[in-house]
Amino acid sequence: MAVGVEYFLSFLAYSFLGWVCESTYCSIGQKKLINRGFLTGPLCPVYGFGAMAVLTCLRGVGNNVAVLFLSGMLLTSVIEYITAFLLEKLFCAKWWDYSTYPFNIHGRVCLRNSLMFGVLSVIVVKFVDPVIAGLLAMLPFWLSVVFCAVFAAMLIADLATTVHTILQLNGTLKQIQQMVEQTKLSTADYLKQNRLELQQKVEQGFLNLELGGMELRDFLEEKASERTERRAERRQEMLAKLTPEQREAIHRIERNIKEVSGKNNMLRRRLLDAFPNMHSTNYEFALERIREEIVAKRKEKREERRARKQEKKQK
Repeated sequence: MAVGVEYFLSFLAYSFLGWVCESTYCSIGQKKLINRGFLTGPLCPVYGFGAMAVLTCLRGVGNNVAVLFLSGMLLTSVIEYITAFLLEKLFCAKWWDYSTYPFNIHGRVCLRNSLMFGVLSVIVVKFVDPVIAGLLAMLPFWLSVVFCAVFAAMLIADLATTVHTILQLNGTLKQIQQMVEQTKLSTADYLKQNRLELQQKVEQGFLNLELGGMELRDFLEEKASERTERRAERRQEMLAKLTPEQREAIHRIERNIKEVSGKNNMLRRRLLDAFPNMHSTNYEFALERIREEIVAKRKEKREERRARKQEKKQK
């Protein structure tokens, strides 16, 4: 078998095994089935690159388990760090964040995962690679070439679809953020223009707090969460101080934001489920709004299914 064909098939095999490990681990943690990974298909390329790097660079130290462990831990951690950095810069999002873990570097790598990667490096070199290499050696050359062509086409198509989905998501986030900024500015301008009138109605300390905190984000967060009845009442009090035109403008933009946030296709939902801790470096609030709409839609669908079941039971 040609070296390039063998390497590519090995890369796919380890990407698949990495996807199995990641999806199983995340599914257990979240108590639901999770299709983990950057791609939609059952592949985690970062594991494929990591495994191939270990096999290529560290095969010569395979007899020394301690050296293999430490070298594998360092090499795979560098790959994970670089991958996280590139994803952040390319797509304006932090896909995973280990900032709360001890001994982390910029939240991109942490000691716990690095130790795990070191163990996996030993397992791959000592146990997994001989099996995979043996299975690939059994394939006829023509069949290996066919597999390479088919899987390469699928991988490219999956990558293109995923990148398109991410770019669409970023466009939606930017649109929501612009709506938020538009309303925030108009609300702030209105309050500044009517400062003297408001001073006659409320104490100076409360006014300063109101002027500093009265932004659309506060409105939307309070409306979305509704943690307490007092927050809802306070929001209504704030809105009551605006003119009817101002209130209508805010409500209109809120409806637009809700409509834009609700346009969540299957690929977008899959991506956000796969990376529940993903943060947008530019539009974090807008991303949270989209997550809220996804949760609200799922809750609505569950209630609809429950209502249909109740109707069937009554019949």
